[in-house]
Amino acid sequence: MKKNLPGFLFFLLLAAGAARSGQAQQLAQYSQYMNNNYVLNPAVAGTEDYIDVKFSYRTQWTGLDGAPKTYYASINSSLGKLRTQPKRRMHDWEKGYHALGAIVYRDETGPISRTGIYGSYTYNLALTRTLRLALGASVGMQQFSLDGSQLQFHNTSTIVANQASRVPDATVGVWLYNENIYLGLSSAQLLGNQLDIAYDPGTQIVGPNKLERHYFLTGGVRLPLTEDLSLVPSVLVKYMKPAPVSVDFNAKVKYRDILWAGASWRASDAFVGMVGVNFSPVASLSYSYDASTSEIAGYQSGSHEVLLSLKLKKKPQVVCNDRFW
Repeated sequence: MKKNLPGFLFFLLLAAGAARSGQAQQLAQYSQYMNNNYVLNPAVAGTEDYIDVKFSYRTQWTGLDGAPKTYYASINSSLGKLRTQPKRRMHDWEKGYHALGAIVYRDETGPISRTGIYGSYTYNLALTRTLRLALGASVGMQQFSLDGSQLQFHNTSTIVANQASRVPDATVGVWLYNENIYLGLSSAQLLGNQLDIAYDPGTQIVGPNKLERHYFLTGGVRLPLTEDLSLVPSVLVKYMKPAPVSVDFNAKVKYRDILWAGASWRASDAFVGMVGVNFSPVASLSYSYDASTSEIAGYQSGSHEVLLSLKLKKKPQVVCNDRFW
């Protein structure tokens, strides 16, 4: 533990800097983002020594009509000889490398659905023999759809036609990491596009429909407890104007990279329990359950999220061991 004291202090400072939280945001909610930081930060692409493939399904606020449901599939991998050669060579750690990734998702909330597809590019460079910095960007397209048949009005003669709006989108991020610490910063919905969707096209009455920028600051540290056990505390700070800052505090206990269990506290929103297992050298499965602490707690029975992870064409490690997060 003493060897990791600087990392532990780093985590405490990051957590202490988080402001009072709120939960309003436009992007989909994830409880297992720490198992796939790529969904929040394109700079994470290629930090593993294999092709990283993930599939996720989340159903939020079970039992509440029109509650959000989210699906996504992501893939990312490094490029170049550095990440695939079987043997280390002198000064290989000094070399930078490129990485590519992609993600497809769909988010459904009542009559509103949101579908997106993105491709990303990342450049990863060495700052020291053990510390690396990745710079990434993703660009893509989002489609927002309104199913007018699902809208209900007191005046049953009111009819709203189905509508859709497509807009380009972009995300940028940086990722600083070594074998024991990571720190990331990213910003999504950079273009701030306006959606061409109105609830009453006849009168052109529209609600707030601008895509606001989101900012994510995340960090974590690995703390060995025994030869077989390690603790990974982490924190995520989210901000979208004009909503207040939102903070997640997380902790995972890992056993020999085979089993892990963890918990999260999403301030003013939910407690989360999660568990995962690596059931083969190339596949793992994890599950999380959110118990709401917000005002809607009495109207729903929690949120469920499942994540399937695949490690394809895994190669001998070149830069460092598998990411601990």
